[in-house]
Amino acid sequence: MIDEGLSTISKMKILSNTPAGPNTIKLREIIKNLYPLISDDYPLLRDILSKAETKLIENGIINAFFFGDIRTSLKILKDNYSRPPKIFISHKSEDEAFVKALVKLLRLYIGSDSEKIFCSSVPNYKIGIGKAIYPEIKVQFEEHEVFMIIVHSPRYYQSPVCLNELGAAWIQNKECYSFLTTDCEYDDMKGVIDSKFISIKVNAEDATDRMNEFIYKVLNFFNLPQLKLSVFSRWESDRNEFLKEVCKLDLVEEQREKVKDSENLMQDSLSDFDKKHLKKWAECDDGECWIIETMDGSFIQIGEEEFCVNSGRERAEWDNFFERLIELGFAVIDRPNSDGSPIYKLKKSAYDYVESLKTEVLQKAISG
Repeated sequence: MIDEGLSTISKMKILSNTPAGPNTIKLREIIKNLYPLISDDYPLLRDILSKAETKLIENGIINAFFFGDIRTSLKILKDNYSRPPKIFISHKSEDEAFVKALVKLLRLYIGSDSEKIFCSSVPNYKIGIGKAIYPEIKVQFEEHEVFMIIVHSPRYYQSPVCLNELGAAWIQNKECYSFLTTDCEYDDMKGVIDSKFISIKVNAEDATDRMNEFIYKVLNFFNLPQLKLSVFSRWESDRNEFLKEVCKLDLVEEQREKVKDSENLMQDSLSDFDKKHLKKWAECDDGECWIIETMDGSFIQIGEEEFCVNSGRERAEWDNFFERLIELGFAVIDRPNSDGSPIYKLKKSAYDYVESLKTEVLQKAISG
């Protein structure tokens, strides 16, 4: 219908006071039949065409202004409806595991062609090396008919990039589905795409029914055959496996947070003595610490600096120092010395921790 309208326009020459003829009547009928069909996809263009159709002929004369509106609108529609379909998954990088599971499911039913999905966390579907993120996102919306999938989580709303993607989908009135991670509630959905939009909370009772609606929408978007009865049982199995997998993720994340909290508590337990000598150790070129036993006592060698240990109390403090660092994963016993005493070596986590201490001091200085 759009092609027929543009073909009809190409046969018309509009001058001032051009009388309406058969082509004008035909164009008007085409627009009259067309604009209700684009109502859901392009409501603004629908309104423009609806008005232009009624105003195109006035007193038997073609209104050039409304003729121009029709021509421009048809060209826009031609570009939009000729763009290839693509799924755009908007998410926060911390929810990568959720998105990978979703992409895995989609590939089973729309194919693995990388041109069908855009997703910044999954290889073959992400932004290419050397490409800027915002221009690349803009290209996706300009060159494709986009089916937007938003993975809502508490982390999502902390990202300016995610919020920009959210706004772009709303402004362009894209087909849109929302997934809610297990730690996200409907009330947590903010911004222009909120709980009023179609949403799937993966650990809700209605998740399976909503997933069924979702796959039918996706297949229809790509103009693919709907699931036959013989295939539906396979879909049910794949769907349930996806829901099971993503519902587990929150438990895994919860365990990570507990481990992280435990590590933070342990790091907080480091004394001023520990921090002072850890900093010195991190500044050494080889990252090693030697314990040298002599007739005169014990010596701790960190880089070019030696510490003489004369008392049992001092030795106990140093022993606790090494024990805490090994417990935190900051140091390991690399090898024994010739006399059997250990040679300790720092791990990367220790250097990162020392850097965090420097940053903390700097922030305090700035705020002070």
